[in-house]
Amino acid sequence: MIMPVRSAVTEPRPYALPDDPDLPYGRGELTALMPPSLVRSVLGDWHPFPTVDEREPWRNLPDQVRDRSIETADQALNEPWPDLRASVFADFQRNGNRSRFELSHFGRRRILRDLVLGAGLTAEDRFTDPIMDAVWSISEESFWGVPAHSFSRRHVRLPLPATDEPVIDLFAAETGAQLAWTRYLMGDRLIAAGGDAFDARVVGEIDRRLITPLLERDDWFWLSQQGRTPNNWNPWVCSNLLVATLFTENDADRRAAVVSKIIAALDAYVDQLLPDGGCSEGQSYWAVGPAKLLDCLDALRGASDGQLDGFALPAVAALSRYPVAMHVDGRDMIQHADGHGQWLLESSVLHRAGRLLGDPQAEQLSIFLRDAANPRPERARTNLWRGLSEIFEPGFLEAPATDAPLIKERWFPDLQVLVAREQQGSSDGFLLCMKAGHNAEHHNQNDVGGLSIAVDGHPLIVDPGVGVYSKKTFSPQRYELWEMNSDWHCLPIIDGTVQSAGAEFAARSVQQVDDDQGVSVSAELIDAWPSGTGMDSYRRTARLDRARRQVVITDVWQGNGSPTVVLPLTCAREPRIDGSAVTFGVAGSSVTLRVDGATSIRSETKQLDDPNLIGLWGPELWRLLITPQAVDHGRLELTFTR
Repeated sequence: MIMPVRSAVTEPRPYALPDDPDLPYGRGELTALMPPSLVRSVLGDWHPFPTVDEREPWRNLPDQVRDRSIETADQALNEPWPDLRASVFADFQRNGNRSRFELSHFGRRRILRDLVLGAGLTAEDRFTDPIMDAVWSISEESFWGVPAHSFSRRHVRLPLPATDEPVIDLFAAETGAQLAWTRYLMGDRLIAAGGDAFDARVVGEIDRRLITPLLERDDWFWLSQQGRTPNNWNPWVCSNLLVATLFTENDADRRAAVVSKIIAALDAYVDQLLPDGGCSEGQSYWAVGPAKLLDCLDALRGASDGQLDGFALPAVAALSRYPVAMHVDGRDMIQHADGHGQWLLESSVLHRAGRLLGDPQAEQLSIFLRDAANPRPERARTNLWRGLSEIFEPGFLEAPATDAPLIKERWFPDLQVLVAREQQGSSDGFLLCMKAGHNAEHHNQNDVGGLSIAVDGHPLIVDPGVGVYSKKTFSPQRYELWEMNSDWHCLPIIDGTVQSAGAEFAARSVQQVDDDQGVSVSAELIDAWPSGTGMDSYRRTARLDRARRQVVITDVWQGNGSPTVVLPLTCAREPRIDGSAVTFGVAGSSVTLRVDGATSIRSETKQLDDPNLIGLWGPELWRLLITPQAVDHGRLELTFTR
């Protein structure tokens, strides 16, 4: 392993905890376990994977994995290097499009990942110059992040990134880690090809863009100071800064200062973890939120010979429970918030979580997903750390094929989500999910009381998900997007009004009940709507009746001014209406929905034009619009049977 090059951009300085005892930053459980003095005394080298010149582990990989990865690397050798055009970067400010630039940005990182893995698998010099070219080209980029994250203290948002102020966003940090991993793995091969000046350039860029700005500034929002509730940015950025620091900073004082600051930042994220292990951002964000925290803890433990160990924290122990519960069948997952309705990322991340936390169900699901066809494999081919884990995660590749765990039931009392299926270990029959919660969650969609129902492992009543991100997605215009609103989450339109965003718009009196016949969850939902709807109470109960093999949704309300009520249900299958009954064809089976208490049922078709949504559902979704008999007070009962 080559030694890091010392950058002289700034002088080393000790890291001190903030003086304000009211700040959560640097005052939490992780810093208590890992104070700066301990970090400085125990931090050492980190050697998580074999380098290219350590041949035995690479040679021992299964032939199928080797052949597939080498084929991918050969394709990367012949792939044109993507342009990063200023005019395309400016799309975000001009027309809200962020995907055109991101396609090229992530394309570069994907090619580099594939080339480095090809070098590791073959040890052939034909990969060295293309890797050097890729690293040099990325080092030349004006900004390592993406247009949507080009924020600056010195400038109002500009069409192009400001080059006089390094900005640490998700993908600037991830880029720095990608270059650090490349340097760690390729070692002297890159120095032989590009010389010491090449190596110093790479280390210097990482220092200038990431390490020095982290040490000099405390106002990065993802540090979660000043009481700001952290989201996935916190561990995602921190995990990559940790890699960049451990592999490129060789001044012991400065290295310890950076690592201590990262630990202090993670305090705030650990502090807000739900004890039940729930992830409000959705299952795909679990992989870049809680799973990134596990990356950080694993790296800290590995770089300290086990002396910096955060895995004993109670909130960490439950982190693998959520994605296991969200699994429907195949690669389908229950959709919440902006999480994706399919598992498209590397499945080894689940195995790693299960191994680190002692969760055999997470490991089992990862093996099942390992062998399940991925409809969009390119989504899992950018990050080099995850690529290395995919082939070197202990017990992952060699494990025999297995069924998914398909757990019978899991209630998340803190997240307020119930997931239940008819029987353990089988996708046959109904799966029910109901979410209570509130409308100020990270990546929030207004979905307090929202429903998902699957039949025989196939989605039927669904949360539509989120389209391709645009300028509007994370802006004051977010809820102008139809898929963000409660009327597409199987929630009533009351007096023409949908739910509002904010922490005060929440469920209350939430109850979960198990009995001999099945399981149910109920909640008072009316506070999720703004006042003035003419409704005093709207209570929903969702029940999986295992004895009768039914799902029953019961809505009961009490008005105070004759409000109008329409109940929409978003359907992944075309409904066929016959009076008060609706039938759906689901994978060769017929499902019947009987509606009691309605005056009319009609349906409408939503033609989809977004690539993300089409990839999930096909060209269209349907929506049932159910009008109840009574308005001022009333009851609707929806019974799904096979």
